[in-house]
Amino acid sequence: MTMDTPIRPRPAGGFARGFGIGFALLILGSGTGCVGHASDAIKLDRTREGRSPMTPSPNRPIVAEGLGRLPQFAHATVAGDLIFVSGTLGTVGEGFELAPGGTGPETAQALRNIETILKAAGAGLEDVVKVSVYLTDMSTFQEMNEAYGRFFPEPPPARITVGGAELALGAAVEIECIARHVP
Repeated sequence: MTMDTPIRPRPAGGFARGFGIGFALLILGSGTGCVGHASDAIKLDRTREGRSPMTPSPNRPIVAEGLGRLPQFAHATVAGDLIFVSGTLGTVGEGFELAPGGTGPETAQALRNIETILKAAGAGLEDVVKVSVYLTDMSTFQEMNEAYGRFFPEPPPARITVGGAELALGAAVEIECIARHVP
């Protein structure tokens, strides 16, 4: 190499990728059967479930009985060990009528609906790890928070509340969450 030869920077993540493979081999090699090459590790992984390691488990949509929904909408999806509950309004029964009384009652009804959805997925509110709350008006935060607190006692799951959202059906609140699915 001469002084005129430009030095090309190494692609980002090169070391990390190499380290990751070495680390994986170290871990795989620490068990009873030692894997000597990365391709052997891939072959080993493929034989576990008869599919490529890049092929994800199929998602399972959840439609809860007794709750309203549009045909293009699943109440939740189970993906691996997580349940992703769709945005849920405080509707009553199978229709699209909101619980009367505004933010507090709509919050309570939305959480009852989420409880029904989680039950259909094989979980409960105690399995919720993250909640997103959308309010049309942040001045109603206290009403939402009081109703919410009745469903999630200490310690509550992680939560974000976003205000100023325009919601379907003219709702005051919409709630979505992520829960653990323990088969």
